[in-house]
Parts: sequence; structure tokens; C-alpha cells
Amino acid sequence: MRRFSLFLALAPLLALSFSLRAETTHSIGLGAHYWRVIDDIDVDNVEESGLAYLGAYRIDGGLIAFQGELEVFPEDFGGATERVYSPQALVLVGGGIYAGLGVGVLYSDGEFADKPYYLVRAGIELAAFGPVSLDINANYLFNDFDSFDTSDIDTDTVTLGAMVRVEL
Repeated sequence: MRRFSLFLALAPLLALSFSLRAETTHSIGLGAHYWRVIDDIDVDNVEESGLAYLGAYRIDGGLIAFQGELEVFPEDFGGATERVYSPQALVLVGGGIYAGLGVGVLYSDGEFADKPYYLVRAGIELAAFGPVSLDINANYLFNDFDSFDTSDIDTDTVTLGAMVRVEL
């Protein structure tokens, strides 16, 4: 997983090389994710589902695309006292129907989480009109929390998302 994290960290450099190609497209998007933890959380005052908002920037080189996202969760997400922000980087493969892998980290209360989380995404992008498209996706997020063996929280989460994307 460390190699994959390193690959995603270098993704902006790869994306820059894509942007030098004539058929490369760039797009921005705004959307929302409905998230739900898979197992019950046995901790008081922690939500098990909710809605998060996100913005994204995608560089699409044809079969492979790189996408950066910033997801914003409400104040009560994971017991946080402030809003939770989550920058994410994804590598996507496919055209209208796509799949991908990504990595993200949570930022709340002035600190980044100690460990990143990983995600698997499958989605479909539908042309709406002109440069506007609708992206519908399902995501599975997971962590490796070996150090928290006594925790009652299972962090594996499923999200369903929709985003309106505009090609630049």
C-alpha cells in the first residue's frame, strides 16, 4: 500500500505529462456523497450515515484519468467538533463506465489523521448537454486500523455519489 500511496502522490506529475497531449481534457465538478458505515458503531454521538459535499478537478487522458477531490463532512462526522475535510487523489480507468483506486486523508480540529484511507470506486459518466456531464459513482472506503484493536468502530464505509462535471 505504501507504493500505491507514493504513486498517487506522484499523480500530479503524471497528470502534467498528460496535459501536454492534445486530446487531454480538463474538468471541474461539484457534487455530494451519501455515506454509511457498514457495521453499527457502538460509540455515543457518532453518526452512522450522512451527506458530504465535494469538489473535484479531473485530467482525462483517454483511458486513464487523474482526479483530485476535496470532500467536506459536517461537524458531527466521526465525533469531530468542527467540519471535517478530506483531500483525495484517484486514478481512474475507463470511459463512460469507469473504475479506480484512490487514497485520502481526514483533516479536522487542526490536524491530519495519522493514517490515510483507501477507496475503490466504480461509476458511470453520462453526457448531459454540451460540456456538462453527470457522474454517478459508488465507493468503498477502508482503513487499516491494526493499532486500534480495542475500538468498537468499524471504519469501512460505503458511499453513493453524484457530481455535475463541466469540461473546461
